[in-house]
Amino acid sequence: MEQSTLPKPGTARPEVSQCKELDRRTGASEETTRGESEAPQDELTNLDETKMEQRVKSVEDKLREMNARFEGAEKRLEVLQERLSPGLEPVLADAMGSHKFSENLNDPCQESDVLEMYHRLRTHEWEKAKCAANGSAFPMTYEKGSTIIKTVFSKCEEELSQRLERIFELLEIPVSKKTTSFFDSRQLPPGLAREIKNHLKNLYFNYGEDYYQDKIGPSLSPDLQTFQPLVHFTAECYKIYCLLLLQNPPIKAVWPTEERIPISCIQHVDNKNVEDRMPLNFLWPVLACGRLVYKKAVIYD
Repeated sequence: MEQSTLPKPGTARPEVSQCKELDRRTGASEETTRGESEAPQDELTNLDETKMEQRVKSVEDKLREMNARFEGAEKRLEVLQERLSPGLEPVLADAMGSHKFSENLNDPCQESDVLEMYHRLRTHEWEKAKCAANGSAFPMTYEKGSTIIKTVFSKCEEELSQRLERIFELLEIPVSKKTTSFFDSRQLPPGLAREIKNHLKNLYFNYGEDYYQDKIGPSLSPDLQTFQPLVHFTAECYKIYCLLLLQNPPIKAVWPTEERIPISCIQHVDNKNVEDRMPLNFLWPVLACGRLVYKKAVIYD
């Protein structure tokens, strides 16, 4: 029978001693390895902190430099503004006041709004008055309509010109005899024409219909003075044309009696092609400022 042999008590100690020695060596090796791995990590951390401090310092230096430059530029700008402001501000104000893209959005009489009023007058209001007249004892032909419109516009120019003349006399403003129109703002001191026209525009915009009826009524025949659709139409004509004349610069009606109107500035009331051989009977005039055409003339057969 096979038997196992147990180690003798005296022989076990060398094995224990060897194990302890192995543990001691293993522990020392781990400490050495741990120490070696920790040393580079500390050095790397110190290196990163040093670089970060250098970068922060560099950024702070650049910010201080930029701030110093900004303060210097700001001071130079203030000095420049002080030197230029006395002569520059009136020039800029006058230029911006007359620029077509500098309209006051809170102004109901600005150029774009008044041109829109005129467009509605020439289409909607005219057709409404014409249809009302055709169903009454006062049939409205294109010829009659043209005569009425031209009469109202002429009366408007006359009345407004007289009003401006009285204002000039009251303010003792010398008017050049070379100018043929009181709407020409070049004969006025800078800025004054704009103030006068703005004041008058507000007046004409807020006048009631009765004011315009009183102005144009005497120019109509007695029977037409009682026909309310036509009275309303003529009052609108008067009001809107006054607002056009009071624009800076003024926008005026140009009829063929004043100058030859090219075909390119004419359209037909029925949207027909306009040709040279066609009779040019004008219902509505060209609306222009100098040579700049805002609205084409309207003709009829």
